[in-house]
Amino acid sequence: MTGYVIRKLEAKAQGAELRKKYGFASGIVGVVLNTLLFLLKLAVGILLGSVAVMADAFNNLSDSANSIVTIIGFKISSKPADKEHPFGHGRLEDIIGLIIAISIIFVGLEFGRSSIVNIFSPQEINFSWVSIGVLVFGFFVKFWKMMFNYRIGKRIKSTALLVVAADSRNDCIISAFTVISILVAHYFGIYADGVAGLLVSIVLLFSGYKAAQEAISSILGKPSDKETADNIKKIVLAQNGVLGVHDLVVHAYGAVHRVATIHVEMDGDSTLETAHDIAAVAERAVLDKLGIGLTVHLDPIDTNCLELIPLRDIVKAYFKNHCPKADAHEFRIVHNHNKLQLVFDLQLPQDLSVDEQKNLINGLKQQIGDGVDIIVNLESGFIEE
Repeated sequence: MTGYVIRKLEAKAQGAELRKKYGFASGIVGVVLNTLLFLLKLAVGILLGSVAVMADAFNNLSDSANSIVTIIGFKISSKPADKEHPFGHGRLEDIIGLIIAISIIFVGLEFGRSSIVNIFSPQEINFSWVSIGVLVFGFFVKFWKMMFNYRIGKRIKSTALLVVAADSRNDCIISAFTVISILVAHYFGIYADGVAGLLVSIVLLFSGYKAAQEAISSILGKPSDKETADNIKKIVLAQNGVLGVHDLVVHAYGAVHRVATIHVEMDGDSTLETAHDIAAVAERAVLDKLGIGLTVHLDPIDTNCLELIPLRDIVKAYFKNHCPKADAHEFRIVHNHNKLQLVFDLQLPQDLSVDEQKNLINGLKQQIGDGVDIIVNLESGFIEE
């Protein structure tokens, strides 16, 4: 079913229009299924006298509201760039995800409150296999909805749809706990309705917190994923005249609109016109293949300096052995009062402490010896490690 929907949508639209259609499809599916489940579970909850079932029903009703938010949000986020928003409206998807995450947290809090009341004042549950059947039906509906949103969310890299998928997963857990508590009450006379509801509340609160954390991280700006970074570097390095690349930064304004900057090393003897042409070709190649607007910064490299090459090789070999994730680049030699200075930029893994960074650099200085001063410019990384 999901594959059929994907084929139908992708046959009719691409790019921002396709994202809007995916968001609309997710929202419509959510409104229809969640409204149906709300009515069924509300009836079951009243029939059984179960606070967990009725809370689950109203959770489905809130999911219907979230689905409407999803439809509106995707419609707005697909709008093209304008004077006030030159980078488009794509980040609104992340705001949708945050709104849904907050609603999950509120449902979790209310679920916890009603469950605690039920623990201290348990109510007898009226057993019915029809009611159990409705809850099991709801489980499978939510499981399909979870897989539907997860698949298309991954396909278009949508934080909002992945949060919706996580919410459906939570609903599956709620249904499972509810069925178990009803069966335990029926067969063993143990009214665990409130305890089951409290456990579900904890799951909801944790899931809402993680979803909110992910949405906020996207809004604030996350490091680029390694796959995108590697693809950009591969394309740029394939251009004639490019000796190396570093300092790649990718800015995402939603999943569709992305811009990037990168430092490209070229022979210092190249003419400005030649270097400019190489940069322009690299920028165009990245735009054509990845849809990312790239700006190239040129770094001239002295390929004729006989003192530089062996020192650079020592540094590269040292970090390869002692810290493989380190990236040393932009090497240059400076003669200062007859003292040789090796200057370079260094990007280290962000999980290294200050003391570990100092120990690495001191170890390098000892290996090179006193004949050369080392000046290191430490830089931050903007790529997922």
